[in-house]
Amino acid sequence: MEIEDGCTLYKSKEKIFHTFSDFMLRITKFDELVEVGSRLLVGFQQGLEYLRRQPIEKNSELVERIIRDNESKRLSSYIEAGYLNAHDSVHNMSK
Repeated sequence: MEIEDGCTLYKSKEKIFHTFSDFMLRITKFDELVEVGSRLLVGFQQGLEYLRRQPIEKNSELVERIIRDNESKRLSSYIEAGYLNAHDSVHNMSK
């Protein structure tokens, strides 16, 4: 009788250990999914902010003077591209 009780107790402990291990494994997977989801959400929000960004208003006299005084080939190509940085576009599309 004692052997049966010992065997049953051992099986119960083993079942509890297996259930707890399975539970902890699922918690770990869930934590990893939360991290990945968070990174994807941040990237999505950055993409939305990029699309929402207003172009520089060139009709302001101050802005026009700043652009004229600091004009370079790089700034000229930026203005011609519609105030969009090519690197930002490529970076957003690769996500």
